[in-house]
Amino acid sequence: MKSISYISKWKLSFTHPLTKKKHTIPAAAPGSIAADLMRAKVIPDLYVGANVLVAQQWERTDFTYTAAFTAPELKKGERLELNFGGVDTVADVVVNGKQVGYFENMFIPHTVDITKALAKKGKNTLMVTIHNVLDYSSARVKRWGIDGFEFNHLPAYENIFVRKAQHMFGWDIAPRILFGGIQRPVTMQIRRASGIIPEEFYFAVRSLNAEKQQASVDISYGLSLDPDTNWREYELRIEGRCGDSSFSRITPIYFTHGKAQYISISNAKLWWPAGYGEQHLYDISVKLLHKGREIDEYKTRAGIRTAVLDFNADLSNTANNRFQIKVNGVGIFARGSNWVPADALHDGDAERIKKILPMFTDTHCNIVRCWGGSVYEDHAFFEYCDEHGIMVWQDFMFGCARYPQNDEFLAQVRDEAVTIIRKLRNHPSLVLWAGDNEIDSSYTWSNPGHTPPSANKISRVVLKEAVAYHDPFRSYLPSSPFVTDEMHFAKRHDDTPEQHLWGPRGYFKDDFYAKNTAIFASEIGYHGMPAKKSMARFLSKEKVWGSFNNNEWILHAASPQEREDGPMGKRNYLMQSQVKHLFGNSVDQNDIDNFILASKITQAEAKKYFIEHFRSRKPASANDLSKPHKTGIIWWNMIDCWPQFSDAIVDYYYEKKLAYEYIKRSQTPVCIMVAENSDERDIVAVNDTLAAVHGEWKISADNALVKSGTFDIAPNGSVRLGTLEKSAAPLFNTLEWTANGTTWRNHYVQSAAPWDFSWYVKQSASFRGEL
Repeated sequence: MKSISYISKWKLSFTHPLTKKKHTIPAAAPGSIAADLMRAKVIPDLYVGANVLVAQQWERTDFTYTAAFTAPELKKGERLELNFGGVDTVADVVVNGKQVGYFENMFIPHTVDITKALAKKGKNTLMVTIHNVLDYSSARVKRWGIDGFEFNHLPAYENIFVRKAQHMFGWDIAPRILFGGIQRPVTMQIRRASGIIPEEFYFAVRSLNAEKQQASVDISYGLSLDPDTNWREYELRIEGRCGDSSFSRITPIYFTHGKAQYISISNAKLWWPAGYGEQHLYDISVKLLHKGREIDEYKTRAGIRTAVLDFNADLSNTANNRFQIKVNGVGIFARGSNWVPADALHDGDAERIKKILPMFTDTHCNIVRCWGGSVYEDHAFFEYCDEHGIMVWQDFMFGCARYPQNDEFLAQVRDEAVTIIRKLRNHPSLVLWAGDNEIDSSYTWSNPGHTPPSANKISRVVLKEAVAYHDPFRSYLPSSPFVTDEMHFAKRHDDTPEQHLWGPRGYFKDDFYAKNTAIFASEIGYHGMPAKKSMARFLSKEKVWGSFNNNEWILHAASPQEREDGPMGKRNYLMQSQVKHLFGNSVDQNDIDNFILASKITQAEAKKYFIEHFRSRKPASANDLSKPHKTGIIWWNMIDCWPQFSDAIVDYYYEKKLAYEYIKRSQTPVCIMVAENSDERDIVAVNDTLAAVHGEWKISADNALVKSGTFDIAPNGSVRLGTLEKSAAPLFNTLEWTANGTTWRNHYVQSAAPWDFSWYVKQSASFRGEL
């Protein structure tokens, strides 16, 4: 298969829903209809003020993209295809007046054969009509009906009937904007009579001895072979190389599909998560030869590693609960963030991702959880994670709802899952598939009677089988959090080992957080104000301050209505109450600068506490699973997908909040922290590397040395260094440690809340000034 060119010059036609006038404007693809309309000044900037409400006026409008292209000359047996990397969502595709495709899934690429529709000479015309999803969903539900089982956390139900990014219907992290568009590139490609089918390639590590660096791999392949040739005249040559390690296999061809099995690799170079080792990647070449002549080549990269989720939920004895990702047989302590859309419109995702992913590396993350209300990111996202050792937990795109269970919908889900699995399965960074986000949890929000979580055919049958059949060497988690039927009927959802710790969102050291039973937290967050200059960019001048939680604040807390009594209408008050929990009445909440700083400090201290609460309870060694122990935390979240008030530690305009820097210190692979255990304040050192670490440490406060010493931490372990003595006066303790020639710093505030705001600002000034 040979890619020819992108189709990049487009026009967009539509009828204005208010004036009923017809319009044609320039369009960008990849891009979004909303962005095209904003650039043409047809609608205002939806990210500013209350303008997002304008989008709701356009929700039942259809749009048509038009482009002209010149087709290449085709040789005998060749076909011309159009590959759409992603179309949002329901679309008819017409070439020269002939319909060649119909799409109804935003999440997957679509390929259509246009050979028979091509003009004999000259230009060809391509038209892509994007149909509105409200009419589409309405037609579906009229045909299917709505079941008692089905549930949606949103006021409206249209989103559960269409395979469109769920955040686009409105979420607590995103606005309701439904325009759609051609969100990923459209490419012309020639499919030859004989060639390699890339999506059939599967690199599977069958066995691995990490200590001896020996591996055995299977490589699956699929071919298109010219039916007019003798298939036994073909052969496949497979080669892989990483530094001084290599492998090769010549496979005679007897059939179009098969496997090269038990390829033995000595001196295998392994892929490890960041901090645990190198991210070795093999350059792989697969060549198809006919009578000794190369006719096609497929190049890719792969990593040699095993990845397993060690999971157990035991209601009879929760001490037996387990939840840990193991790579190459080693238990990994996961430190990372949830991934939400790079941009709410998915306009310019590729460029934003280039700026966002390095933040994960900079803050010492070794995992990213791709949350189920977004989209499946493209290869560039996973390639960065491959290269930088960031494990990817990939949700399937279902969240906070119970979806239709009829055969037609399940068939669409099965096709989506198989397509995505086959697309992404060769990335070594991808360590876990998860069926959905919080659908098992929804049984506590809206109980469907006697129907248990296992009745969900999507997570318990369709997705489970898709992973088992198409990616059998990866683990699958049915839901996050996963709730067994036994847990559900016993009303013990909180006894699952992996939890989303949201709760009352009160003081961050309350019992809900301090005494949580989670072994692994895959969601936990705390609000923090954005930068004042960012607020000035997305709010009207008179709405930036003066009237707390005014209509624009409410909309930019992602409410679809500008009313306090609407969904998420009072969400911003979280920041006021959280500041008061930490600082009492010592903050003048009428002063914008003081309030913003106090909110940022509150968020930073909260997320620092969450991370260190989990890290300080890491087992002392790989074989020590004494209770309580914890194995990972994935906090919410790195960056906003549009301008808003949120839990993110970086706002939409890339302005970093104080939490970014506090997290960066708390997530260093070798870190010293203070753990609060009842009345004790334990000094704990953790080591998220596979090397033993020796170093020196000291704690100081008020320019005086409090404690000091040396430390030795076992590989992938932790050690208690001592305790902090009680102090009648509040202390801002600075922790400093040196190992392997590098010095790091952290801090710990030794005081019960409320703290005095002025005292904290003064005590932390030099520390924050370094950041």
